[in-house]
Amino acid sequence: MKKFLKSGTMILLLGSLLAGCSSKNELAKNTPLTEKQPPAETTKSSELVVEKGTPEWDLQQITKAVDDNDKALFMSYQNEENVTFFKEQRRWMDEVEFKKRQGYTVSVKLYSFHQENDAIATVRFSVMMSHPKLGSTTNTVAYQMIKSGDRWILNDVPFEKMVSDSGHLTVYYPKGQETAANQTFKDATDIVDFYSKKFNWKPQPISIKIYPTSNEVSATVPWLALGGWNEIGESLKITTALSNTIFRFLAHELTHKMVGEMANDNATIYFQEGFASYLEGTVVRDSSGQVTYEPKLAQEKAAKAMEASNSVKTIAELGTIDYTDPEGSMYRDGFLISNYLIETKGLPTFMKMLGYLSKFDYIDQRSEHKMDTCQIRTLEAIDSTYGPVDKVSAEVQNFYVKGSGQ
Repeated sequence: MKKFLKSGTMILLLGSLLAGCSSKNELAKNTPLTEKQPPAETTKSSELVVEKGTPEWDLQQITKAVDDNDKALFMSYQNEENVTFFKEQRRWMDEVEFKKRQGYTVSVKLYSFHQENDAIATVRFSVMMSHPKLGSTTNTVAYQMIKSGDRWILNDVPFEKMVSDSGHLTVYYPKGQETAANQTFKDATDIVDFYSKKFNWKPQPISIKIYPTSNEVSATVPWLALGGWNEIGESLKITTALSNTIFRFLAHELTHKMVGEMANDNATIYFQEGFASYLEGTVVRDSSGQVTYEPKLAQEKAAKAMEASNSVKTIAELGTIDYTDPEGSMYRDGFLISNYLIETKGLPTFMKMLGYLSKFDYIDQRSEHKMDTCQIRTLEAIDSTYGPVDKVSAEVQNFYVKGSGQ
C-alpha cells in the first residue's frame, strides 16, 4: 500500500531511525483526538424504529452494510457519477473486509445529518477501528450527501478545487484551506516536474485531496492513523496539519504514484515504502528554493538507523510483512535495501528494476491485497537486474551489519 502509517511503536521507531524519512511518522496514534465524537452506542432494544425513505433509514443502511460486509448495499449509497470518489469508496469497502480478515474490528456511525436544502445535506461519518496489537482509533470526516431518487447518498467532502492550466493536476481542498492548497499545488507541481525530468516519468493526471487533520484522511481510507495516502486509481491524500512538512509528504506520496505507474503497480510494499522514504529524505529544496537531489542525506539516515538497531531483514523476510507489523519494517528495512542498491549499483539500475515490473499485468487491487503476487514478480525483477535474491540479501547484510555502509 502507499500511505504514511503512524501507529504506536512504528512512530517511535521510524521517527528515531529514519529521522524523517517517512512523514507517516509525524502524527502518533496516541495524539489526542480533536474530532467531535459520535454519539454513544444504544442497545438494539432501545434503537428507534426508522421508516424507509427517511434520512435516518439511509444512514442506518450504510451502517448495516459495513457491519455485514455488504458491498452491494454500501455502494448503492455512493454517488456513481462522482467517478473517482465512487472507486475510492469501493476500495474503502474492500479495505474494511481485508482489515477484518487481519483481525481488526471495524464499524461506522453516521450522525449530525444536516439538510441544507431538498437536494444537499452534510453528515458526520465516523469510523471505529481496533486491532489487538496496534490499538484503536475513532476517525471522523464530514461528507456531503445528495438526494438521488428516494434516498440520500454519499458524495465526498464538499471540496473546492484548483486546476493546472494543462488540466493535469487538480488539488481539492475544503473551504478555509486556501493557503495550504496553494502550497500543495506549488510543491506538487515542482516535485512532479523534477521527477519527470530525473526519472523520465510521464505522469497520468494527478488528483490530490487535502484534509485539515489526519483523522479525516484516515476515515476516508480507512486506517488507524495516516498522514498521507496514495494508491493507483485513487486520489493522493494528505493532511495539512503539519504545514511545514507538506513538501516531504508530497515527495513520499508522489514517489508512490511514480513507482506505481512505472511498475504497473507490481512493486512490493517494501520497495514502494523503501524508495518513497529514500526520495522523501533526499529530494529537498535548496537555499534558492529549487528542488534538488541530495543522496548523502540518505547515507546519513541509514547510518542512524543502523546505530539504533544493527540488523536488516532479508528480502524474503520482508516479503511476508504487511502493515500490521509493529516495527514498520517495510519502511525502515525497505529504505535500507533501497539505499544499498542505489548507493552501490546506481539509481539508473534501480529504476531499471522497477521498469522490469511493467511487463506484468495490472491487478486492480490495493498493494497489500496482492502482496504474494507482487512479491513473486519483484523477486523476478531483482534476479533479472541484480542476480540471485539470496546473494543480494547477503550483500545487504555485509554492507550494513559488517559496517561498510556506515
